[in-house]
Amino acid sequence: MSEFQLLRGIYSANAALLSRHRERVVIPPGDDLAQIHLRSPELLIGVDQMIEGRHFRSGTPIELVGRKAVARNLSDIAAMAARPLACVVAVALPPSLDHEAIMALYEAVRATAELFDCPLVGGDTGSSGDAAAPSAASAPLVISVTVVATLPAGVPRAITRSGARIGDGVFVTGKLGGSFGPDGLGRHLTFTPRVQESIALARMLGERLHAMIDLSDGLGRDAGHLASGSGVAIRLDAASIPTHDGCTWTNALGDGEDYELCFTAEGPVPAEVEGLAITRVGEVIAADWGQALVSLGTAGGAIDVTSMGWEHGR
Repeated sequence: MSEFQLLRGIYSANAALLSRHRERVVIPPGDDLAQIHLRSPELLIGVDQMIEGRHFRSGTPIELVGRKAVARNLSDIAAMAARPLACVVAVALPPSLDHEAIMALYEAVRATAELFDCPLVGGDTGSSGDAAAPSAASAPLVISVTVVATLPAGVPRAITRSGARIGDGVFVTGKLGGSFGPDGLGRHLTFTPRVQESIALARMLGERLHAMIDLSDGLGRDAGHLASGSGVAIRLDAASIPTHDGCTWTNALGDGEDYELCFTAEGPVPAEVEGLAITRVGEVIAADWGQALVSLGTAGGAIDVTSMGWEHGR
């Protein structure tokens, strides 16, 4: 099947579903560009990719691959208390993927995006290998998703990583650790991006919500991103970190791919938002020369945990 035939089939299957987004999607997929109507002048754009062998194992159910490809981008939107508008997807398909699997992948992408009111408005397909080449069997599936978002009513600004202030509490949503199962499956494929919760949090705390990030690299490394972006240090309490059953604080800091929220705020913070638990795990302190950006208090003393976490890029 040619790329044109594949895309034509995808656009046809998507046409009826996009009809509910007529006010937002002015020009749907099928042209050189899609056109989106904006009610707000504020626009946020992000892109992320999923690479077979790095972000998911070969043999992972294709529906879960498509779901995660979209969900991890929606988690970036949640990290800034934004609302998704639309997404586009580019896929490099290995020769080993048959038509049925390709359509299942597309449907998982579309359905996940639709679930969070983020219509799929365009994309592209290509090949990650030559079917006739000896290396074709090892050609990876690569999915790149670009998301467009805006600020919802009641959220006056995007919440960045760089606003943490000395004296803030450091908080996380949900529980952490153990996102990858020994078979490569697990919560990293089935998590719920905290889009609605982050918006509710921003509306609730207002100007007292200073900085936020989604926990994709692990609490240790991601808290380090908040600290370095804000020019501060963070002290975490090991005993306070909420973990999934069978996990310890080392899992919470180092496993990564939890996709919960970590934020800093001034003053009191409720114990939950939209039914999701919130836990205070530390505080923002002044950064002194030679001090670890993120230190963890344990029974054996304080340790530097800035480098604990998962590196997506290698």
